[in-house]
Amino acid sequence: MSIEVTYDERLRAVPVDREAYAAMVGGLKADLARLDAEGAADPSEVFRLLRRAGFGLVVLGEHGEAVSHLERALLLAENPAALTAVRINLADAHRHAGDLGRAEPLYLEALAIAPPDMRDFALQHLAKHRIDQNRLDEAETLLREALELREAKGDPELIASTELALAHCRRHTENPD
Repeated sequence: MSIEVTYDERLRAVPVDREAYAAMVGGLKADLARLDAEGAADPSEVFRLLRRAGFGLVVLGEHGEAVSHLERALLLAENPAALTAVRINLADAHRHAGDLGRAEPLYLEALAIAPPDMRDFALQHLAKHRIDQNRLDEAETLLREALELREAKGDPELIASTELALAHCRRHTENPD
């Protein structure tokens, strides 16, 4: 069983093992239900579970339920890093559901408030949104900035992720279907 994700041809996270991933998300939702029933849960724990479940639901393609969880998480986010992360996840849920209009302001808000160490994430997610909007020149500019930040971080996985996104953008530029 694997709770890992990989990326599809549109660079969207998908579960390696859907059944195992769904079970993991189900466990998170059960933990949330238990905390809700208890009534006096620690808000930071509720936030953590809501965000993880929300992201997991995005990965599973259950966008409506993901939005519900992530909107609740947004209300509990206590700092710029948490607000940035939840806004990105919520924007992704809307974008993956095809609602680019709702995704747009969330990506822009995430970029505006992103702490310096999260700016590359906000840039890359906004760039993927720009690809979906067929605004490919803007997407490439955003990805180049994200790559520069990630190279400065020296994280090979993040660098590879951005290079993959740049290649995806270039393929769209060459074949704009």
